[in-house]
Amino acid sequence: MFIKKHIFLCGLFLISFLVKSQDCKLILRGVIEDQDNSETLGFAVVKLLKPEMIIQTNDKGEFVFSNLCEGEYQILVQHIGCNDTLFTIKLNKSKKILLKLPHSMNNLDEVDIMDKRTEMKKTQTVEQLSDEEIQKSKGQSLGDVLKNISGVTTLNTGATISKPMVHGMQGYRLLILNNGIRQEGQQWGNEHAPEIDPFIAKKFSVIKGVGAIRYGSDAIAGVVLVEPNELPDTAAMTGEVNLVGLSNGQTGAVSGLLEGSFEKLKGFSWRLQGSMKKGGNVKTPNYFLANTGLEEKNFSYALGYHRKKWGAEMYYSQFNSAIGIFQGSHIGNLTDLTKALQLNKPIDSLAAFSFSIDRPNQVIGHELIKGLTHYHFSSKWRAKILCAWQYNKRQEFDLRRLTTLEKETGKVAPDLDLGITSQTADAILEHDNIKAFRGIFGLSYMNQKNIYSGRFFIPNYISNSFGVFATERYVKRYIEMEVGIRYDEKHLQSYFYEGKDWKEHLRTFKNSTYNAGVIWKPNSVFNLFVNAGSAWRAPAPNELYSNGIHQGAATIERGNPDFKSETCYNLTATGIYKTKKLNLELSAYYNRFENFIYLSPSGELELTIRGAFPVFVYKQDKVKISGLDFKSNYLINNYFSFGLKGMIVRAWNYSISDYLIYMPSDRLDLNFKFKIPGKKMFQNTYFQINNQFVAKQWRSPLDVDFAPAPNGYSLLGLDLGTEVQIKKQKLLINLSATNLLNARYREYLDRFRYYADAIGVSYNVRITIPLLLYKKTN
Repeated sequence: MFIKKHIFLCGLFLISFLVKSQDCKLILRGVIEDQDNSETLGFAVVKLLKPEMIIQTNDKGEFVFSNLCEGEYQILVQHIGCNDTLFTIKLNKSKKILLKLPHSMNNLDEVDIMDKRTEMKKTQTVEQLSDEEIQKSKGQSLGDVLKNISGVTTLNTGATISKPMVHGMQGYRLLILNNGIRQEGQQWGNEHAPEIDPFIAKKFSVIKGVGAIRYGSDAIAGVVLVEPNELPDTAAMTGEVNLVGLSNGQTGAVSGLLEGSFEKLKGFSWRLQGSMKKGGNVKTPNYFLANTGLEEKNFSYALGYHRKKWGAEMYYSQFNSAIGIFQGSHIGNLTDLTKALQLNKPIDSLAAFSFSIDRPNQVIGHELIKGLTHYHFSSKWRAKILCAWQYNKRQEFDLRRLTTLEKETGKVAPDLDLGITSQTADAILEHDNIKAFRGIFGLSYMNQKNIYSGRFFIPNYISNSFGVFATERYVKRYIEMEVGIRYDEKHLQSYFYEGKDWKEHLRTFKNSTYNAGVIWKPNSVFNLFVNAGSAWRAPAPNELYSNGIHQGAATIERGNPDFKSETCYNLTATGIYKTKKLNLELSAYYNRFENFIYLSPSGELELTIRGAFPVFVYKQDKVKISGLDFKSNYLINNYFSFGLKGMIVRAWNYSISDYLIYMPSDRLDLNFKFKIPGKKMFQNTYFQINNQFVAKQWRSPLDVDFAPAPNGYSLLGLDLGTEVQIKKQKLLINLSATNLLNARYREYLDRFRYYADAIGVSYNVRITIPLLLYKKTN
């Protein structure tokens, strides 16, 4: 017994000696990455279970364990938004490992919002407005809100109608997605502003270039995304009230929002929103513009229900507005029209301020119903089905004498009554990281019906379109690559009289779209985005068949039913450089078009029973559009910063060997910002001086336009913003002045620059009141 015990103790001693004598100086280095997009995860917690050691990764996701022995180790990794993950590592020599951490499913009791995931960087140039920029632009139209993004300008029709333009392209080449639905309210001309209430959105972003394949073949200039916040998923009731006052036009706007999630009905959430806006005649530095008032009444509501693997949402919105059309643009005879095009001010410049909206005017309405359902087959595969119905009406009341019957009864029918109904359906299948690949496959369908009554401008028509697309993304730490392909067909059946003959005109258009992009990210400071692709679009009904008075633009327009599809080949490159003090972004783009469709002055003036108007015709030519966008911000110190933003567009018409008409002129925006140190009651206070320089558009075709391009101009502006804390209530206040020096100018891309100056100085106040009405304490 003694011998056995002695042998056992000797064995233990020998084993202990061998263990102590082995090399325990091994080093384990590692990097933690996001499984979905290969982004390094800084400040993750890395726990070695035995022996217990806990460290945190640095900002590059790196960690080091030293003085380890040979053997098998278990490592627990934790990071916000990701699943806690246990890894087993066999260590026989010092090594460096890469650990991929999957996203969590954001569990909320029995509810699992699997659809909420971080979007990957797009290979196209994407710019998004900051919360501060959104706050400073509340109460403005969508076009004016988006002007804060570099490379975006607007095509205006006076002071009240503004349509966004990206890289010199707008209208049918620029898709606008309202809460995920393609906005279908622009089918009657380029001057019509999008029927969208900006108060509904908390996020405005622009995807520039032809690479946005999933949104449609005709996204040649890019895509504008107008998105509300996701519906809430915590038991609470919150809200927001916005108050806006603009001195020029004495415009006032108010909006309210309430949203919440049901405590006893887990998974349900809701939102209610509404806004009203009213303004009168706006004023240039020297005179009022008669009949330029507007009224808006808008509302929306949403309801959602989400479970662990599936969810559904419903959304409804309504936009209603009445817009006065500047009376100085509707002239009774050719002599006065010729005179008006030559004068520096309207023939009738004695107008006074008024809120009344007289003839000519437009009454506009837009309804949207959206249904969305999504199902998650696994953590990597999911499907979505999105259906929507839209109705857009536009009633135009011309400047004319009322008949005796109309005066006696008070019932006045619109001179043109247009209505378009659109129905869309999209089915999408997505997968996340599968051997570093991530993809989207989809089908889309759209049906449209247009009906009009009154004077002719565009015919009745039925349009059916369908498309199929696929994109795949390959993601690694330093590089991402994406390719996509899409095929679309459109069938347009039009019904109209040609003289006394009834015509039923069927046109079919079909083509493919391609795209390839790469993101090179050698370090955390510099990223390079390169994207190349092709795109196309079918000619729109107004480009094919319009023939008559376009009241909103005060023109006569004529289309061409023989137009072919427009095609484009695009190359875009963007470099982004970011440090603690300097942010710099530079984008270059090149677009080569075959059969580019544009509206051109004919040189003729025409007299009708409604008055005298300049005549414009649609043309189709071979052109190129290229340019540069740039923006930068330099933080001088903790209080002072300097910003710079600008754009250059060059467009050439090969068919006539001259410049392309109606391109934005060169412009540069400067701002100097001072952050005021916070006090108890006032936080995030800043003062900012802005100045915009716009050059004269020298690059326009000679002797084509009805009036020469106006001179360049400079506009000075001021902004003061702060957050005020009154007990438990916070207020966001912004005070601003635009065109502070009341400069007299005309914008080349304003359709009414033929007749009048742009608006003068305006003093503005914006107040946002966030509300917390209820929140579950636990």
